[in-house]
Amino acid sequence: SSGINAEYGTDTVFGPSPPCPVIVSPLPTELGDGNCDYGSPRSAISSQFPHLDFSLVKEEEWWTLNESQSQLIERIGRFKDFLLSRPESRIAVVSHGRFLTCLVGDDGKVFNSFWNCDAREVLLDKDGLRAGELLVRVEEPW
Repeated sequence: SSGINAEYGTDTVFGPSPPCPVIVSPLPTELGDGNCDYGSPRSAISSQFPHLDFSLVKEEEWWTLNESQSQLIERIGRFKDFLLSRPESRIAVVSHGRFLTCLVGDDGKVFNSFWNCDAREVLLDKDGLRAGELLVRVEEPW
């Protein structure tokens, strides 16, 4: 399922009346190689979560199919540009582990993989991403 509608979904993270903007973007979606990686249509998910901003989701089917590595890298670059364009200095990103692992990548010292429900501090500036401290790790199997 999409990151927004996972078992422990976005409302669990932000609540039904978040004190900050919650913007849904098609950019940090999963890599799309299994049936569980495809989300719900925009019309269904936006009616289920009417308090979230879906203005960036232009397509009814907003997940990525058959994406090449170069297309993924380009999408990650667009997502980094989007984050850098935001006025906020602290942003929570709710996504999928494989996308986040590719986003943060290998900083030359540590391979920064994400497990389910991980919370990790990551610093982003015009020079790129730097992985920070792992804040939360749920080690119970799903």
